[in-house]
Amino acid sequence: MAEPDMVLISELMEEMSRNPPAVAARKLLAEHYIAVGWLDTALDLVSELKTLTPGDSDIARLAETLERKPQLPAKESPVVPRKSSARYSKPQTRRPANQPSPQLNGDLTAARKDLTEGYTALRLKATNILANLKRLSALQNKSKVSLPSKDTSRIEAILEGRGTEAKQTVAPGSLRQLARTIMSNPTKATDLVIADLEDIMYWTRKPNGVPSGADDDTIRDALVKRVRALEPNLPDNLKIHGELGLMHLIHENIDKTYANDETMLGDAVKDIPREDFYVTEDNYAWDLNELVQAIQVNGGVMRNPLSRDMFTPKDVRGILMHPKGKSLAALQLQQHEMAKGVRLATIDEMEKLAAVLLDDQSSDQLPSRFATDHFLAYIATLPELEQKAIDGLRCPAKDSHTGTSYDFSIGEAVRDAKGNRVCFHKTGDFIQQAAKYLRNNQGVAPDSDDCLLM
Repeated sequence: MAEPDMVLISELMEEMSRNPPAVAARKLLAEHYIAVGWLDTALDLVSELKTLTPGDSDIARLAETLERKPQLPAKESPVVPRKSSARYSKPQTRRPANQPSPQLNGDLTAARKDLTEGYTALRLKATNILANLKRLSALQNKSKVSLPSKDTSRIEAILEGRGTEAKQTVAPGSLRQLARTIMSNPTKATDLVIADLEDIMYWTRKPNGVPSGADDDTIRDALVKRVRALEPNLPDNLKIHGELGLMHLIHENIDKTYANDETMLGDAVKDIPREDFYVTEDNYAWDLNELVQAIQVNGGVMRNPLSRDMFTPKDVRGILMHPKGKSLAALQLQQHEMAKGVRLATIDEMEKLAAVLLDDQSSDQLPSRFATDHFLAYIATLPELEQKAIDGLRCPAKDSHTGTSYDFSIGEAVRDAKGNRVCFHKTGDFIQQAAKYLRNNQGVAPDSDDCLLM
């Protein structure tokens, strides 16, 4: 029987998801399933094809192949024993004519479900234990202490779905069944994706227990195609779990070069535990405990503390969705409320200040100094809540010349300019972008009962 071609299967599934109904791809996939002996999966696929294109001769041929049952060997004619000439013959015992075959009592569906869920939970626990053992081993290596664990190989065997004596790999399951399982257990979506991708990884490395010689790039391609084929089967709010599962599996099992080798506190990226690990789109790997603290210190501004660039909207959603990042949601609300708490008249004053600071080319910069003093005097006349908003709000803005992200609030920028700590032109550049940001957010004076300030 032929070995399954996981790359071909992934490519065909991707074609089916991108260009439905993709009848030709479905036919080829069904033929491949039959060739490798995955008859149940092939039968499901042929049933779909019958619905899509009734009367197709190729589909009828595939269905006939699947429905053809293997012939049982012909029954041998009973041998009639010869009559013994002996005076006494050994009495023959006859089997009861209607002896019932052994039956299993009860419905096995619940038992199968319990077994499947229990095995999945066991593998998840084994993954966490193995990760902790690897981190412990790394610490032992740093300390030059050798304390080998006899249980590591056993835990790896459980994780890889094999016994301690003979290794076995599990053929990848149905994508539709995986999607249904994820939708019925959304709180375990990432763990379910990881378990499925582990099956893909082990099967690609050793299909049917035979090493395939696949390198990391081949395995990574198979994993990416699996995730891409899974995403169209999931609702929008669960699609992100496919990428999260892929992110964790690559971090724990495949060599990958990130933009940083260490966390902000100097720990190795490879030693970050799964529950704290996250990779942003700029390829920085984070310990979320450290990242959340850095963002909190920065007033809730979603900016990369190392590159000083703003995180993408996708990264912001991913960080806020993580249990460690939920505390940042309140800071995001505070920033949003502060933006709403700046009245239009104040935005007009900011635009006037920015225009003066950018246009001033005088040697003594007196126009800029007068405009700065006027703006600070105007701010002093505002209600307390709006003053706090001006002083604490950090608007997303970048230096128009260098592209570096600004890292101060409106009030800080004006005070730094007045104190000659920042040049007037740079301050004008920031104030101009901040005014545009606030106007786009349609600043309205806040209700004192609802406004949340830092």
